[in-house]
This record gives sequence, structure tokens and C-alpha cells, in this order.
Amino acid sequence: MMEINISKDVLILGTGTAAVEAARAVVASGYNAVVVGRNEVQVPDGAEIISNANLSDLAGVAGDFRATIVRDGEPLERGFGAVVVAPEYENQPLNAGYGLALSDKVVTQSWMENFLDTDQGKKTLSSDKGATIAFVTGFAQEGCPDTTRRVLTSALAVQALENCRAYIYAGNVKVADKGLERLFTKGRHNGVVCFKPGDMPEITDNNNSLKILAKDPVIREEIALEPDYIVVEEGLQPGPEEKETAAILRIDTDLQGFLPSNNVHRFPANSNRDGIYVAASAAQAANAALQVKAFIGDGVKEVAEDRAVVDENKCVICLTCYRCCPHGAIFWKNGAAVISPLACQGCGICASECPMDAIQIGEFRDEDLKQEVSAAVEDAKQEDLSIVAFCCQNSALEAGQAAMDFGAEFPKGFRMVKVPCAGKVEVEFITNALVQGADGVIVAACHEGNCKAERGNMYAKWRVGEIRQRLEAMGLDKEKVAFITVASNMADDFHGKVSAFADRIKA
Repeated sequence: MMEINISKDVLILGTGTAAVEAARAVVASGYNAVVVGRNEVQVPDGAEIISNANLSDLAGVAGDFRATIVRDGEPLERGFGAVVVAPEYENQPLNAGYGLALSDKVVTQSWMENFLDTDQGKKTLSSDKGATIAFVTGFAQEGCPDTTRRVLTSALAVQALENCRAYIYAGNVKVADKGLERLFTKGRHNGVVCFKPGDMPEITDNNNSLKILAKDPVIREEIALEPDYIVVEEGLQPGPEEKETAAILRIDTDLQGFLPSNNVHRFPANSNRDGIYVAASAAQAANAALQVKAFIGDGVKEVAEDRAVVDENKCVICLTCYRCCPHGAIFWKNGAAVISPLACQGCGICASECPMDAIQIGEFRDEDLKQEVSAAVEDAKQEDLSIVAFCCQNSALEAGQAAMDFGAEFPKGFRMVKVPCAGKVEVEFITNALVQGADGVIVAACHEGNCKAERGNMYAKWRVGEIRQRLEAMGLDKEKVAFITVASNMADDFHGKVSAFADRIKA
């Protein structure tokens, strides 16, 4: 083991509410927070603000990041132990999803919020005649707690005005956030009417004469409403700055460009790089700060020296490992690649992709894995059918062990070989198993999008595809090698796929 010193300075990117809340939580944890963004905001005592600035580069690794911040055209270099990204997404009106055009009477959620913040707006709504305002949400997109909070807050503000009535038409009311159920109950007690029709309500706009027709699932009748205003929901959209920041930090987004990626191993605040966390909303800022605290601790962390080791005599700095590392753990120094034992998560993708075999993973060295495969094949050969399965320790291994614990009957010659990630399974491991006498080889990985190493399952799938092509080209049965995906809680599915593979190669 070795001790690594970690900087207690934390970089927070963004100047929105989430960034300020993250700074407050980071300072409360005893660390220095530096907030960087476009706007001048009030940060808590103990935090520093660098406004009118942006991040132009991030070098180094977790615990020792080196950031280049550009302020008014002048670069400033600072060191940080961790980074919190607080993205400021843009609101996009979803009126088209309701077949409506924005007008004086069909307005966005943001417009109504701003209108209610002014004395003139309140006066206009609470005139002698008053106003009936209908909020429509959860039909043009799947609802979320942030949207629910905005709608409920505005509806309560409308209901509090003299002669005003607020109605909500919701596809789904998401209240899984602090205080939202209480806010919803308060709305009902104060007279806000909430309809939850099964289908999108029929909305017509005839020269600003508005009408909403919806079937109430409670009384099972259609109810017509002619509001003075219709407030349509908004969807979030990542802006170009957020995409650029993600590229600079080398962290993955989801398919729509939001942070973090939709990976079950990353929720609620982790990115694919240790030391970089995401506060996607003010409510999630505390989660990001907790991850920062767990990572930095007291500024000293003990890690294994041999988590990943580079043989300097073999390394030719081809940068293959740097490009394929999903965790940003690799840099180079003194003519060779260097892997940070703090940032490395031990997936083994770099070791498998290295063309010079210059990298070894401490717990899963190549020689040890080869010996384990040989032993598994030799043991399985005593049975009628021998199958070796390389099982990712994060998914397939747990599913296989659970299936055995539940009493599932596997082929007697079935053996599992533990690997840190399917991305560590090299072509040589598979071919060696076949040469030594295995009747079949399975590489069992996580489902796409759920790999802890982000893309380890993709590398494994490519290698299995390559071997199958080789076997077919040599006139051999390519069905002797299979690639499957399974989650850690899918014991029955794992057993079914192994059994189907065994039946196929016996035929």
C-alpha cells in the first residue's frame, strides 16, 4: 500500500443555484471551494468566486487536477483535488407537444414565473375580473421533481392572488424530492385543482379563446375549462457550454447530452472519473458534496501500489491506454505511461488493449488468469461437456453465484473465471481455453450502458466477434464462443443463457 496526498481545494463549475449550494456544502465539509462561471454570485463564507471566467483545460488526475481558468482573456492555473460540475441547462418550451403556439395567452412556465415576480403582473392577474390559469405538465415529456416544484410553486402564487384560480393538468406528479409532497398537499388545501387524466387533454386556441377538455378519472366524466391563460411546461436542453465542459473534463453524458451518463453505477452524482462529480440540480448538490468528502477525506488516502503497473521497458507511448481508459487515470512521464493508483478503477481495459503487453492489473495479472483458465479447463474436461465462462465481477459473476445458491443446475463441466470487467478478457485468454480443450467459451458482461467501466462490455463484444470470425475463416464452429450480457440480479436469466449455449454446442 502507499499513501497519496490529495488537495483539499475543490473546483465548482457553474454559477447557478446548484453551484452555490454545492459550494456551501463543500465549505461545510471543511474544504476550500472555488466557484468558476460566467456570473457574479453570492457565495458562502469560505468560498472563492471567479466570475466572468470559464475552464479551458483540465490536466492531471483525481486528487491532483491542474485546471486552466480563463478570466477576461487571461489564463490562471490552479490545482484542485476534486471537481464538481453544476451544469446550467437551458429551458425549452414544449408547446408544440400540445399542438399550441405561444401567444399572449399561451405562455411558458418561465414567463409566468417572471410575471408573478412583478407587482404589475400580480395586479394584472388579480383585476376585478380575476384570472383562471391552467398549467399543463407531464404530457409532452416524462415528469420530474424539479418540474413539479416549479408548477406547484407558481400555482400556489396564482391561487394566493385575489379573484384568481389555478388548475393543474398533469400526466404524472413526481414528488420524490424534499418537501414536494408537503407542497402538493398545501396546494390542495389552498384550492389548487389538480387533474390527472389518463390521456393528454384536448386543448384548443381559437384567437386567444382557450378551451381544455379532459376526462377526470375520478368522476369519469369530461370536464371543460375555459382559462384565461395556459402555462405550458418546459424541458431542459444542454447548451454548447455544458457539452464543451464535459469534453474538457473527459466525462460521459447521456444520449441527450445531460450529465452524468445514465449508468446505474454513477447515480446520483458520480461521473466516470473519480474526483469529478455532478450536481445536476440544487437538490443534488448535497450528494455531490458527500462524494467529494468521501473521496478527499482528511487529504491522505491509502491505495494499492500495484492496482495497475506499467513496464517502462515495454511502453512505447503509443497512447492506446490513454485513449481507451474510461476513468482518465493515465498520463505519461519520463518516456512511459503512468497510471494513477488513486484514479484507476482496475477494470483492465488498458492492459487488454496495450499492443506491447506493458500493463498488468495487480489483482488480475495475466499469468494468474492464464493459470486459472488452465485449471478450470482441466477440471471441466473430466465431464462430458466443458464450458469456461469469463464473468465480470460486477454483474455476471454475482448472477452466476446467485443462480447456484438458488439451486440452478448448470452443466457439470461449467466453470466460471472471475475478471474485473469483461473488457479485461483478451483474445489470447479465449483462444487458450479452446486450445486446451474447452468445448465452449462464454464472455459474460454487463448490459450496454450499465458497464461500470462504461465501455468494457463493448471491447469484450468486439473481441468475441473477432474470434468468431477467425474460427469461421478456419472452417471451425464459431458457435463455440459466445458473448452474453446480464445484470447482477438476473440469476435466472444467466442460467437460461448458459443452458441455451450448452444445448447449442452439444447439437
